[in-house]
Amino acid sequence: MLFRDGMRTSFVILLLAALAGAQSADEGRKGGADAPVGDLAKRNAALEDRVRKLEAAALEEDVRNYLDATEAVQGGDGLLPGGRALRVSGEVRIRWEVQDNLYSPADPDGERSFNFAHMRTRLRFDLDVLENVAAVVEFQDIRTLGEEGSTTADSQGVDLKRAEMIFRQILGEPLMVEAGRFVMAYGDHRLIGDLEWFDQGRTYDGIRSRYGTDDFWIDGFWVVVRQTIPTDDSQNFGGLYGHWKWLEAYALLLMDHTALVGEVGTGHTDLVTLGLRAARETGRWKYTAEAAFQTGDVRGDDVSAFAVAVWIRYTLAETSWKPQLILEVDYASGDDDPADGDNGQMQTLFPTNHMWYGYADLVGWSNILDLRLALSATPRETITITVEYHHFRRPEDQGAWINAGGAVVRPGAIGVSNHLGDEIDFTFTWKPARQVSFLLGWSIFFPGGFLEDTGDSPVANFAYVQGRVTF
Repeated sequence: MLFRDGMRTSFVILLLAALAGAQSADEGRKGGADAPVGDLAKRNAALEDRVRKLEAAALEEDVRNYLDATEAVQGGDGLLPGGRALRVSGEVRIRWEVQDNLYSPADPDGERSFNFAHMRTRLRFDLDVLENVAAVVEFQDIRTLGEEGSTTADSQGVDLKRAEMIFRQILGEPLMVEAGRFVMAYGDHRLIGDLEWFDQGRTYDGIRSRYGTDDFWIDGFWVVVRQTIPTDDSQNFGGLYGHWKWLEAYALLLMDHTALVGEVGTGHTDLVTLGLRAARETGRWKYTAEAAFQTGDVRGDDVSAFAVAVWIRYTLAETSWKPQLILEVDYASGDDDPADGDNGQMQTLFPTNHMWYGYADLVGWSNILDLRLALSATPRETITITVEYHHFRRPEDQGAWINAGGAVVRPGAIGVSNHLGDEIDFTFTWKPARQVSFLLGWSIFFPGGFLEDTGDSPVANFAYVQGRVTF
């Protein structure tokens, strides 16, 4: 780069010198060898003024044209010929977890305890093919450390994270279209998220378009969640999502052609979700509020469900520690009678629940009342400490306990407590550099009356240490 910049500077100097020399010779022929010294000084001053004008106008344009042509030949600042920019990035993330009596659909009594380390490795290529055409390809490898038994084993763990074509400024309009496998997340990720806490993350196969600017835009998308050929048992997800300044609105459609067992028989799923979200930040206050309503059919059952979430953050003082207080209320309806063919349970769709309803991932936005109180501080610019408390209750006695993955941990029952439990989360984040971060966390879940009334109820623990490097 230094060599190329030096060549550019030398070229400019040579052009100026040649032009000045030619002009000086012409002036000498006009004035003659015996021209007075005073006239010669005037002619030199005029010549210098002319050179400056040429440098600022025609000469500057000539030099710029030359340099642009040189950039095109050499590939410019990109890594490929023709000025096309190729950006290479990636990630290595390792997390060690300890799960002690952590309830799950496979272990509803919380009897199992184990620990393991797992790793995520990603390599991504972003290529600007043309001015408004780009392509993105990203690979990832997910593995539990030691799962191969030996590193000499031929075990395949590499998958395609994303592969997409991107078209921008179509017909000169602020319209973008991407097609292939891409990442998609909206709002607070409560219904559509990227699930990045999970090793694989979540991607979507299909097509998405966006029209608009920063203040106003509207997205339309249609993705294939599951497709089996030749049988017609596909699951598709589509919708419209609009944004205007601080207000967002959406209409989503989930279609599953597979006939699955419902409350009174088997049937397909055609679920409509309508919602509004507001997000504002004024001074020390920041808040988001979201409400969603669902209707249609799930497994042949009629659905009528809703959910509400309100999140408020207040910065306590303008100090170097930046202490913040967070209050949150999350409510999602449940099913009051699991055998009448009318389903009142909120369906969670494709969220990133980990960031909202406790880091142990024991609860999702379905048949839940979650009261959350959190306090965070940044004692140093690179360190953040957070303590959170969650109080979980089930709105419907007969409604099931639904975890972050949308699966049933325990079914509901008549005459039992609706107090699911309480959780305390401790997290410590250290980011010594932009590309390097470390995370330490510990979550403790104290079972409530519902667990005590319906089975075993041990205290659950979830601890983890994570390191991440990006490039």
